[in-house]
Amino acid sequence: MSQALLMELNEEIRRLYIAGSDLAAGDYRLKRLLPSFEQLGERAPVFKKLGEGIAALIDEGAGTDTARRLQDVNLLLQSVLRTQGKGAAEGETAPLRTQPVRLEANLSYRKLSAVRTALTTRGGGRHEVIVEAFREGLFRDVRLVPLAIEALNDPYVEIAEFAMNDILPSYGPDIVPHLLESFRPDGGKLEARKLTVIARNGGKDVLDVVHKASVSGSDEVRTTAIRLLAGHPEYEQVLLDFSRDKKKSIREAAFQALAASDRESAAERLYEAFTGKDRETVSSSVMQSRSELLNGWLVRDLSELVASVREGTASQEEMANVWNEVRRYIWALHQKTSPELGRLYMDVMRNYKLYMYKLGWAFLANEAMAYIQHEHSEEGRQLVRAAVELDLKKHAQTASFARDLFKKALPVLPPERLFEAFGTILEERAKASSLSRSANEAKQLMDTIEDMVVIRRYREIEQIWSYGETGYTYHVEMPPQEELAGKWDPRWLDHFIALDRMALVSAFARPGHAEAASYLLDKLKRSPEFRNRFANLAVMGLVRAGVSGEELHEALVRAVEDERNTECREIEPFLFDQLCRLPASYADRIRAALPKFGSVSGEQLEYVLKTMESSNRS
Repeated sequence: MSQALLMELNEEIRRLYIAGSDLAAGDYRLKRLLPSFEQLGERAPVFKKLGEGIAALIDEGAGTDTARRLQDVNLLLQSVLRTQGKGAAEGETAPLRTQPVRLEANLSYRKLSAVRTALTTRGGGRHEVIVEAFREGLFRDVRLVPLAIEALNDPYVEIAEFAMNDILPSYGPDIVPHLLESFRPDGGKLEARKLTVIARNGGKDVLDVVHKASVSGSDEVRTTAIRLLAGHPEYEQVLLDFSRDKKKSIREAAFQALAASDRESAAERLYEAFTGKDRETVSSSVMQSRSELLNGWLVRDLSELVASVREGTASQEEMANVWNEVRRYIWALHQKTSPELGRLYMDVMRNYKLYMYKLGWAFLANEAMAYIQHEHSEEGRQLVRAAVELDLKKHAQTASFARDLFKKALPVLPPERLFEAFGTILEERAKASSLSRSANEAKQLMDTIEDMVVIRRYREIEQIWSYGETGYTYHVEMPPQEELAGKWDPRWLDHFIALDRMALVSAFARPGHAEAASYLLDKLKRSPEFRNRFANLAVMGLVRAGVSGEELHEALVRAVEDERNTECREIEPFLFDQLCRLPASYADRIRAALPKFGSVSGEQLEYVLKTMESSNRS
């Protein structure tokens, strides 16, 4: 009772120190405490003395003496608290356990504020903030370590996995004791993520922890632990035992771990499962395995299956069953190589007509073609070209001709032969109506080609106009002109101009082709707005067309000056780079057009002007 009363008085005295002692006179809070001190003062003189001090302090006639009286009451109160307080901790003493982390805390709180907020709140946009903070090295500050560990349980999966795969592993082995301290094998996804980081950072020192978790943890922790035992020969027998567990999830995890082994026992178990009741469960693991022994057995079986259909004695139902098995083996051997597999696929290519058209095994035929193309043998090239020529005859006038077959033929046929096979589609389009089948086929073909040669994506760039900061922006890329010249017939460009396909004209434009340069200059004149994609594409094409610097610069500046060129938020990278190459003689015209541009585009043009001024001074 008395201790609580003393502490309450202490709070009121502190309040008056802050507010000012002249407010003590008549203070209702001190008046409320006074009767209690007077009552206790009947038994203890010190409380009587405190009561007298409070009474003197709240006396409204104290005048200017309140500061001294406040000091007197506080001095006596602190003396009493010192004598009544406890200086020893309760309970038994024990050594202080710490887990050192070799990190610093030299960043300002203001620098860490945004990422701390992202890690401790919910809502959109947090992932980008956390990723950027990691790139800047902010997580090397020791104050973010607890928050990085808590991020493993973030409801936004991308953040939790980023913490597991990037942030926490960056701390090295030092983070392992902190995770082990809170690791609970019977937990769920959070504990599985902790175990993943523990295993990756702890190495062989924590294998025993991982093994125990694989035996006694929850199903989610067990499957994670089993996968983490991959690549450790001393636990291979454990994995083999797990591969026969009653639970499908445990068997599947064991198969995935065994796929990392090149030992005979692992290959035998995977093969046994692939050819037995666990064929579906083990399929993805067999695909991952690089065991030459296992792959040799798979190629042998596939060869026997493929050869069996050439005898022509199987029924339709038997053929369907064989084909289902063949597909499984093809997937299992996808992107794998061996002399035996090469011989098998060469045999398939020699009998391409049988497998592709008579049996309808297009998956096998196309897989064989893709494999042989990477072998680079003369016989293989001839077989592949013959197969594509056969496809051209079989698929002419079909819906897949201008799309799928074109992609298949491009790397195989010589440029002139490719144009002869597909260029007629564009010639017929020039004579047909816009609603005809020829028009639709031509559009499919040009869309297919554009997807191959004009790559559009957002990419990180250095924003040199903004003190070197990085950001993401829309970016257009095209193959080098030498590459296009080697793979494409020059006649394509004339068709693209005739059919007004500007993106393709820009990609295929080449020096000396006056019609392409004239076409692109006209496009830039008609569509000078930097806010759309046309201006950037037109300028890219003009550069590829080898237009003279003077002509290109004048066209660019006229586009900047055009009254339609407004509402541009940001100038695309290639276009901005060309503006930075403008001679200083254009500075006045750029400066006059600057007020039309705002946001980032305005900053970019200001940078262009500074570049001009710098070159002029030099």
